[in-house]
Amino acid sequence: MFNLVCFSSCLGKQKSTTTIMSEQNQPTVEGDLRFHSELKCGQDVTRCEFNKDGSLLAVGLSDGAIKVYSPDTGDHILTLKDSSRLRMPITGLRFISSSDSHCLLLAAYATGSVRCWYPWGGDCLWNLKEASGLWDPADVEKGSKLETLCLAVSPSGERAATGCSNSTVHLYDLRTHQSILTCKASSCRTIMDGHRSRVFAVTFHPERETEFISAGWDNTIQFWDSRQEQAIRRIGGPHVCGDALHIDASKRQILSGSWRTHDSLEVWDYGSGRKVCDVSQPVQDSKIYSCHWLGEDHMVAGGCQANTLYVISRHSLQTVGQLWGLDSPVHSTSVCASGKRSGLIAGSSGSSVYILDHRN
Repeated sequence: MFNLVCFSSCLGKQKSTTTIMSEQNQPTVEGDLRFHSELKCGQDVTRCEFNKDGSLLAVGLSDGAIKVYSPDTGDHILTLKDSSRLRMPITGLRFISSSDSHCLLLAAYATGSVRCWYPWGGDCLWNLKEASGLWDPADVEKGSKLETLCLAVSPSGERAATGCSNSTVHLYDLRTHQSILTCKASSCRTIMDGHRSRVFAVTFHPERETEFISAGWDNTIQFWDSRQEQAIRRIGGPHVCGDALHIDASKRQILSGSWRTHDSLEVWDYGSGRKVCDVSQPVQDSKIYSCHWLGEDHMVAGGCQANTLYVISRHSLQTVGQLWGLDSPVHSTSVCASGKRSGLIAGSSGSSVYILDHRN
């Protein structure tokens, strides 16, 4: 059965210190970060995601609900729930635009379902299901059905990819709502041309519609071309257990976060696959669940053990800001990359999401 246990199975110069709340033993922000607001969501948070301009934040919960907030005010706008009697966690969230420029929200569920929501109307417009079919409540105890563990959308917004518990990556056409391809390893066990365990992260190249990468429990990053079933190459090393795999197209680099105390945050060259650097010193006490590039000069990472969210300089590889003192791991993060809200960061811990500001 998929739940939050699934994730766990697997400072530089500081300018100031600001305590978020007045009580002792409450979370604290340090360095370049500023506290914006705390969203209390009522259930454990599994995913959070800004829309493109940061005017909305979607929060996926362990009971399958999605809450949409205004990051500017912290107001809860609406809740999205499907009609299924089986409540399983949200495992992926991505905002997309429809053909008539409406803001839509794509959500992946651990049940093997991908649903497209129109947030302003609270309507589910359509639903995809993975090849093995949706879960039935009777399957929960058996653990016999496919789990969808991550979600990505292509640069055009016309394709989506999902990573699954059975080592496959599924590619979909969002215009026709049909499956295009199931990406998987070949039957030859001596060739690592695909995943051999759970896939917890997938992301498209920001400028190339047919290229995407994935990672998970088998300690590899796999490179895929949407025109063939098997992976075209791989990087060995990262042990990824969450949304911790992202590409910076401008510098041709990959950022990966691993659920381990050594080599937990690494940068790779996209073209050659060679490691550019380890970023382990600032986060040496954390096992990373989630990481992101933050503009051209920084990166964001969060995880467990230290239960801390870090902002790290790409140049000095030193921590320039952090949120610490959390009672629970940082399971998910999101960043606003453009527009007037560029520099906003969301990080979830337990049933709360902390909105932070790194705009200097």
